[in-house]
Amino acid sequence: MIKRICDRCEKEINGNYWTVSIYEHEDNLGRHTTEGAGNNMQQNLSKKEFCKNCIDEIKNTIERCD
Repeated sequence: MIKRICDRCEKEINGNYWTVSIYEHEDNLGRHTTEGAGNNMQQNLSKKEFCKNCIDEIKNTIERCD
């Protein structure tokens, strides 16, 4: 069994874990910027793992930006 630690609060995650992905999407011509392509590659290679409490706080912060 893999022991998972939340990358935000550093507490052990019991049960399911959550991730956040931030990607640049292509423009109308199907192109990405160099910065966006690098970001997307980095996002695919290193996923941070979060517990339910931390992901709820992250979601609330993002949703306040609407």
